[in-house]
Amino acid sequence: MKFKIRPFFKDVSFTFITQGIVLIAFFIIYRLIAKKFGPEGVGEYSLVKKVIGFLQPILFLGLGIGLPRYIAMSQNKEQRSSYIKIGGSVVAVFTFVFLIFINLSKDYFAKIFFGTINYRNLVLPFSFFLAGLILHSLVYSYFRGRLFVKTFNSLQIINIAFVPIVILIFVRNITFEKLITLIGITTIVISFITSLFFIKEIFGFIEKTQIRKSLKELLIYSLPRVTGSFAHAALLSVGPIFAAHLATIQEVGYLSVSQGLLGSVGAMVTPLGIILLPKVSNLMSKKREEEIKENLNFLISAIFQLSIFISLQLIIFTDIIIKYWLGPDFKDAVIIMQVIFSSLFFYLLYGTTESILDATKVEPINTINLVISLGVFLFVSMVLLFLIKSLPPVIGLSLALTTSIWCLGILSYISIRKIYSEKFSKDLKYILIALFINVVLGKLTILMKPFLILNFYYLIIYEVIIAGIYLSILWIIKTDWLRQIPLKIITKKAGR
Repeated sequence: MKFKIRPFFKDVSFTFITQGIVLIAFFIIYRLIAKKFGPEGVGEYSLVKKVIGFLQPILFLGLGIGLPRYIAMSQNKEQRSSYIKIGGSVVAVFTFVFLIFINLSKDYFAKIFFGTINYRNLVLPFSFFLAGLILHSLVYSYFRGRLFVKTFNSLQIINIAFVPIVILIFVRNITFEKLITLIGITTIVISFITSLFFIKEIFGFIEKTQIRKSLKELLIYSLPRVTGSFAHAALLSVGPIFAAHLATIQEVGYLSVSQGLLGSVGAMVTPLGIILLPKVSNLMSKKREEEIKENLNFLISAIFQLSIFISLQLIIFTDIIIKYWLGPDFKDAVIIMQVIFSSLFFYLLYGTTESILDATKVEPINTINLVISLGVFLFVSMVLLFLIKSLPPVIGLSLALTTSIWCLGILSYISIRKIYSEKFSKDLKYILIALFINVVLGKLTILMKPFLILNFYYLIIYEVIIAGIYLSILWIIKTDWLRQIPLKIITKKAGR
């Protein structure tokens, strides 16, 4: 017998590696910015990224979900071409008009989104950066829908990871405005070159009836999700935008970096979502829902048990991460980051179920959950900022974000279990087992911490060992999702 890794797990593995590279790049980029521009530069860069994160989903009109889904479900080349042609055209026109508008009203835009008109000089560099990421997302969506895993992952590594690092390292005497401009222009060029691989599909002839049909399908599915995309972006962006009006740019940086790290750690489940949206859409079209349910149960139990371990370890070592990553000047960010890390369990639960909900239902379930969670964020923010004034603004905003993500995770779990039901007692069992084991391992970690802080490599080695111990315990007690991994990954083939 010969053994072969199943294609699905090859795709997921390569996407996990990509997200790992992007996560490492995240640390390197902020480290380089901290060294070149100090806490103020970190605050400015973080704010620019958060504003882009806030606006990009709105300009994309929900097509970041719709395009991959419908491209994956296309029955022929003409259908596929019509989706990318009409979707790309709508986004391009909408983005172009928006960029013209903000550059004609720089003071107004800077005041609202950057907190002061002193940053009006950032609007044009910001425009290039935003345009680059919009084009990147369009090209990425096409290849994601086609399940060209190597292509869209390579594009992600180049544009999101390598481009900023290369510019920061090799361009001397760079100003902050020039940094943002160069990243944007380089991303535009690379994304355009990559789009040439399907340029025939963009400019090929398509029947008007097919264009109208594709436009209708995309808009019916995607437009209701614009609100959800906006709400998701707002959850991770409005806090720093509020803080820009209420706190120093350094404190804005602390909050933005903490939220960025939450998003980056949460990106550990992004590979599943990236592959699952087109994959589940394809399975749905083939009426294979029982297969989806079986694998979903394993996936949820794995997320429960792994996220509890990761959350606890990050909270314990937050101060060490800050010290070795950004330096001692950022010690005030520790409490903010610990508060936000307490929501990681729920953020990972949302990230795991998001693509499955989008793939299985035309109804915008994620949008509903996100809007409710955004409402919770705004309500708690207003209470903590204006009624309970004893807390610093950035702490209040951190608590508001954490509360809203708890809400989002719970709503996502309820939604997925309405579609693919399972006894709550079974899911609760996984959580209780993980909590019991991690309380013991957490106490051990706290005892070891004084020794581990002496050298960052001690910390890395310890985390590898403690993670191995945790997984070994789960294996010994016969945790089903863990024991299923070899069976799911490897398939047997008869030899010649």
